[in-house]
Amino acid sequence: MKISKIKSSFFLYAFFLILSCQTCYAFEKNKSATLQIEKFFKNLVTLEANFIQVSPSGNISNGIIYLDLPGKLRIDYENPKDLLITCKGFWIVIQDRYAKTTNNIPLKSTPFAILLENKSFLDNQNIKSEYSIEAGIISLKLKSQNNEKQESLVLEFSENPFSLKKWIIQDSLGENTTVLIQNAKYNNKLSNVLFFPDTFPEPNN
Repeated sequence: MKISKIKSSFFLYAFFLILSCQTCYAFEKNKSATLQIEKFFKNLVTLEANFIQVSPSGNISNGIIYLDLPGKLRIDYENPKDLLITCKGFWIVIQDRYAKTTNNIPLKSTPFAILLENKSFLDNQNIKSEYSIEAGIISLKLKSQNNEKQESLVLEFSENPFSLKKWIIQDSLGENTTVLIQNAKYNNKLSNVLFFPDTFPEPNN
């Protein structure tokens, strides 16, 4: 009986020891991922990259994206060729170049606000962040604490070598728009003209 109790105690101790080690390992992994992401954004000034976008319905489009932090964004679609998204302040400007129409959306109402308004979003108490690490991929989910209706933004990084691979915009219905990043170039000087919307000619009367 005593031997049985000793065995039970040993296995119980071993179980909690393994659980404790796994918890410590997960904590250290998350801490390491946090430091890598903080370093990435601390050093990030500009980004120029090709992208492939997959909509919730499975439609695929592609183009070039430019970031100049803080505050500037250009998403230039090659396919379809009629869409341009720019930002250089408080507004996201969406233009249909085929129909020559322009719509302005407040930056604060979009998930891009997390990245564009302030690079130190990881220290921002108004932004909720969640980490997961699986199969060499670090996922960071960001969402406003104060606006539950705002879409969330998921950034995915490869762990080794560490680099931004894609981001996912999740809407309030749980549908995802995925943007895959390719051929990224970092911290090259970008022309300020890139971030101005197109000027459409006045229609003929």
